[in-house]
Amino acid sequence: MTIRCPHCGSPVMVRGNRWECGWCGDFGGVSSLHPTEQAKLMQVAAPSISFTITVTDTSDDEEETPSSFSRSELEDMVRRWDFSENEWACRDLLIAAFPETVSRWSAEELSEMDAMNLMVETGERDPETAIQMMKLLLDTAEMHLQNPEAAYFLLGNELYDLCLSGYIRPRLLEHLKADDRLARQLFQSAYVGSPQEDILLSCSQLEEKELRQKLLDFLACNPFPHDKIELEPDEA
Repeated sequence: MTIRCPHCGSPVMVRGNRWECGWCGDFGGVSSLHPTEQAKLMQVAAPSISFTITVTDTSDDEEETPSSFSRSELEDMVRRWDFSENEWACRDLLIAAFPETVSRWSAEELSEMDAMNLMVETGERDPETAIQMMKLLLDTAEMHLQNPEAAYFLLGNELYDLCLSGYIRPRLLEHLKADDRLARQLFQSAYVGSPQEDILLSCSQLEEKELRQKLLDFLACNPFPHDKIELEPDEA
């Protein structure tokens, strides 16, 4: 469910009783949001939860309920960036694509997660799978990463905590060394902020100077504003 900034109308990130807009930089308490947006938050907090995804069953007598979506249907929703049929399509795609990983949670527990929760909790036990989840979302929605609203939703919301997680950072840097597509997705999208800044800081801390320079080169070609990045000079 998208909560929008009262100043510019872009999606905001809500943490506890505070919100922050990654597009215009505005922030405040939940009480400062428009009444309609506050109502959305109250609806999310309500005890009744709708959960429509059916994880793919490999048995011969597999059957889908009318309200469920197949993996290909979910991929198509994310690829088109159209969540009119299922606002949880990003999370449900991860559930459908990684059935063994999500099997540790019940359907009820999964219904209470969003994509960010699912990836962060996966990353605590299995950093590599969490990165594969990240790459699946980025690859599927790649054509929309130049759209500020979509890029903020992915990098400033769904992938935000995962990119900042110490559990996956060393492994993520290894992927960025070998995968220029992933590096471009993270550093040449329409959203640049704390995740990219923290990755660059980790490069400095772990003495990954070559990787840091590569990421800075990608960032330099990013046509979107990224003045929120505060860079420390490289060590000699």
